[in-house]
Amino acid sequence: MDIKLVLDELEKCVSGKRDVMYRIIMCIVSGGHVVLEDKPGVGKTTIAKAVSIVMGLRSNRIQFNSDTMPSDVTGYVTYNKNKGCDEFVPGPIFGANLLLADEINRASSKCQAALLEVMQERQATVGSVARPVEDPFSVIATMNPYISAAYGVSVLPQSELDRFSMALSVGYPSDEDEIKLLKARDRSDPMDSLEPVCGIEDILACRAAIDEVFVAPEIYRYALALAKATRKHRDIEIGVSPRGVLVMLRLAKTRACFEGRDYVVPADIAEVFPDVCVHRISTREQELTVISEKRFKLLSQILGDTPAPRFFAER
Repeated sequence: MDIKLVLDELEKCVSGKRDVMYRIIMCIVSGGHVVLEDKPGVGKTTIAKAVSIVMGLRSNRIQFNSDTMPSDVTGYVTYNKNKGCDEFVPGPIFGANLLLADEINRASSKCQAALLEVMQERQATVGSVARPVEDPFSVIATMNPYISAAYGVSVLPQSELDRFSMALSVGYPSDEDEIKLLKARDRSDPMDSLEPVCGIEDILACRAAIDEVFVAPEIYRYALALAKATRKHRDIEIGVSPRGVLVMLRLAKTRACFEGRDYVVPADIAEVFPDVCVHRISTREQELTVISEKRFKLLSQILGDTPAPRFFAER
């Protein structure tokens, strides 16, 4: 899969967010999930839709709100009078390679829990039967900052946040990029001009290549040292989990593959570390966002204080 070609096609619709889109593609290709937290109207849903088109993925969307039920996610079993038997009615997680979970933090905890099994195990148990989802399968979730409970926004449980490979912020565009956006949408929707430049076979082939990327023992120790530093930091209440270390290594291998290498270097770990860990740590102060400047400062401090291996074995 040509990552540059994918990004170039995406930029026909979304300008100035190449770095964010690069990371989203990393998560999808590696078999992970991503959560986009930012203010409304900055392009979170647009980016998710554009990625599904350009990567040739079948996509479904769930617009979460306080009335969304778990069955709206997984589907349900009902009795079919005509056939005289129970019948499974699939939810939007089935038949899709990419699920857009829009405003996920507006749903109830029961509804959010319905996603846990499918995100981790690529299956959903409905009517006592475990039903597999498509392969590949990834979730792109969007959420607004926790402004106030009065606005119908709930806090995602830490167990669910830990299932997301990365947490990313889109941010406001630059003046130049916003002018491009206004001009592009003056007469038509640029998303209509997007074309798929890769497909499921390319993603699975790239995933197989990622599996073969070599990780030296020193790289394993470096990733673990960074995680342990978050667990021991005096300002961090909850540190990075072992699952977080696994994701860090997987995404580092993905980055190495995208860069044309079959081995991981320390820079790969350092590049993915903040976005993999920002939503996995919890500070001792109550915060209104998952992605906060304070968390990034803490992670940057840990990254600077943890020595990277200077020499390591290459294949």
